[in-house]
Amino acid sequence: MLKKLRAPLKPLYRSAALAFLWSNRRDVARWANFAKRAATPSTRPTAADLKLEARVRASLSSDPVLRADPSIRDIRVHDGVVVLETPADWRNKGLAISRLGQLKGVESVHTAVDANEQNFLDVDLIDPVVSSTPIPV
Repeated sequence: MLKKLRAPLKPLYRSAALAFLWSNRRDVARWANFAKRAATPSTRPTAADLKLEARVRASLSSDPVLRADPSIRDIRVHDGVVVLETPADWRNKGLAISRLGQLKGVESVHTAVDANEQNFLDVDLIDPVVSSTPIPV
């Protein structure tokens, strides 16, 4: 009996799943990159950094503005320092810094531009205190 009811609804389920994935495509792509990096032994961060990065990503995913923001290209975490790959004139910077700064274990939040790094994703090179002046929000 249930089989007869489920069969006609399969296209509806598929359409709903595709619509959900499409509306959250940026967030899904960021999570997929995180899973790929975590699964590769040569690029896998420490367990503590991996857990903190998952919490940071979950926090961004729970905010509807930040989840759909196309400016956030990637996120990296190393020893409590969060680095967001974003353009220099990113308009949601203050929102992201305040939201991520409240997470347990986050020491500081920077954008790649703030870090002044050639390779911002190499977070081993980023000093937790970038400058003595506060970051403009």
